[in-house]
Amino acid sequence: MTLIYADTSSLVKFYYPEADSEKIEALLLKTDRIFISHLTVTEMASALAKKVRMGDLKKEKETVLWNTFLDDMQTEKIELIPLDERHYLKAADFIRELGGRYGLKTLDALHLSIAHSLQTSQVAAKIGIKLVRMS
Repeated sequence: MTLIYADTSSLVKFYYPEADSEKIEALLLKTDRIFISHLTVTEMASALAKKVRMGDLKKEKETVLWNTFLDDMQTEKIELIPLDERHYLKAADFIRELGGRYGLKTLDALHLSIAHSLQTSQVAAKIGIKLVRMS
């Protein structure tokens, strides 16, 4: 069983054609379960709105993509992970440890924290969740 945590940049590439979209699509389609966070939902809305604002996407098409995303979230394939206090605290640890050296930003640190919490949980370890860099 293949289980992954997908960040927003990967999901945008799944729903809207960009560089590496084919690679992302192939990976997500063969995955048994995709974990995303509530943060991803908000960021997805922002990313699609930006594409409309920049003239890369018509509002009508954005609505179709957004509704497709919402429909996909209702399937058993996608599991929504709520943000907890522990995610914010771990994200702060990641930023303090890696931010100066690698320029780790807040939202990326939150995604890493959520993925890390899945990877290190006893349940995740038993069911074989692995972290995969997709973009």
